Amino acid sequence: MAKKKNNELLLENEVKITDSEINLEESSKSKKQKIKISKETKKSIKVKKQKEKKNIKLTIKELPIKIVKEISKIKWSGWDNLKKKYIIVLLFMIFFAVLFFCIGLGIEALFKLIQAY
Repeated sequence: MAKKKNNELLLENEVKITDSEINLEESSKSKKQKIKISKETKKSIKVKKQKEKKNIKLTIKELPIKIVKEISKIKWSGWDNLKKKYIIVLLFMIFFAVLFFCIGLGIEALFKLIQAY
């Protein structure tokens, strides 16, 4: 009986192996076929960019140069430029203060006219 059981086990193993071989052959055939993807699908697919390894030593060496370049990009305001901007802001604030004061007086007069106040 032990021999029969061993033979049955061997046969079952052989069947399992052949099944897996069949699956491998089917998957290799499917890999050979080209899959057509629509343009819309291609647009919706997002590909992650692979990050490159950063060289820390090189980054530390280049840091002062990058800082100097960034500082040189800053445009420092002169006194004349600041005066002009300050005057423009003050005039803007005064204009809108007068405008809203007049609107408030108009709304108050309207409420008195319709006797809601």
